[in-house]
Amino acid sequence: MRKLISADNHVFEPATLWQERLPTSMRDRGPRLEVEGDYYVLAVEGIPSRKLTRVTPKTDAELSTVGDAERNADKQRRRAVLGKGGGADPADRRADMASDGVVAEVIYPTFGLFIDIIDDTELALACARVYNDWLAETFFDAGDLHVPSAVVPIRDVESATAEMARVAAMGFRSAMIPTTPPDGVPYNRHDYDPIWSVAADAGIPLSLHTGTGALPSHERGPGGAIINYAKVGLLSAETLCYFAASGVLERHPGLKLVFVESGAGWYAYCCERMDEAYQEHDQWVNPKLAAPPSHFATTQCWVTLGADRAPLLTRDVTGIGPLLWASDYPHPEGTYPHSQATVERIFAGLTAAEMQAVVHDNAARLYGLAS
Repeated sequence: MRKLISADNHVFEPATLWQERLPTSMRDRGPRLEVEGDYYVLAVEGIPSRKLTRVTPKTDAELSTVGDAERNADKQRRRAVLGKGGGADPADRRADMASDGVVAEVIYPTFGLFIDIIDDTELALACARVYNDWLAETFFDAGDLHVPSAVVPIRDVESATAEMARVAAMGFRSAMIPTTPPDGVPYNRHDYDPIWSVAADAGIPLSLHTGTGALPSHERGPGGAIINYAKVGLLSAETLCYFAASGVLERHPGLKLVFVESGAGWYAYCCERMDEAYQEHDQWVNPKLAAPPSHFATTQCWVTLGADRAPLLTRDVTGIGPLLWASDYPHPEGTYPHSQATVERIFAGLTAAEMQAVVHDNAARLYGLAS
């Protein structure tokens, strides 16, 4: 069995985590499990409630009318709400990893993905600290097997810098910032430099997971589900340009960014398009970078891919080094429990060395893993 490192896995953290651990004064404002009509929902201050699963489980007859993916998704959501699923039990999780040939994983939240949307900076930071502490307690005892990614809200730079320093001191090897920055403070601003400096000095790659920082469901009309799904990848493309073209990455050569679960077909396009502007429209370009933007995009940025071949087919543009394979466990659209077969299929045409780099070696170097 081929050894795989998944650069994007998830955990269904306990739905009651924040109700149990937030300061008492915040528990009716932070993420909490509530019942609305026939559904359990995740309620958070200032964010529309997110349906999780029905209070009364779907009957066998109802489940028989949907496909395997939806049936599995319903099962996973229900187990998560009840605190029994999604790999929150480390022993069960490790058994799943072993059966799929995954020797190490980077772990992202499920409910915690919405923390960056909370407007109140004090509440957002408190929610992040609760999640980060639980994450460390749950997954830090397994060495290189798990690389949990801390959540660092960035609305307030001073508190974000402090939390970045705190999680670095705790031993985190990955931290999350939102793909979409707060309104009015785009990522080309110098305001964020203290955060970047701490992450760079600590050698912590910063992950930008799809759908973070803004609600992804803007279009409700015809084609909305597909339009919204495609647009979140384009948000990652935009954010990459902000970091690479503005001089942020040049100013912070130790800063590393990982764009997660947004597809990666846009990656080569961004590299070529930015370089074209850098070369053909240099009279308007500011700042004057020491190298083309693609240099920074391919030496300080990485992208994850699951079953999408586009980033593999454009590797002549980006190089093989920035590409990271991801399972997206335990999501039903992920590759578990068929990761071995999926990898063999999508990597057809690559050399053995290229395949080894994407499914294992690139991630091992990025996160300092010996697996």
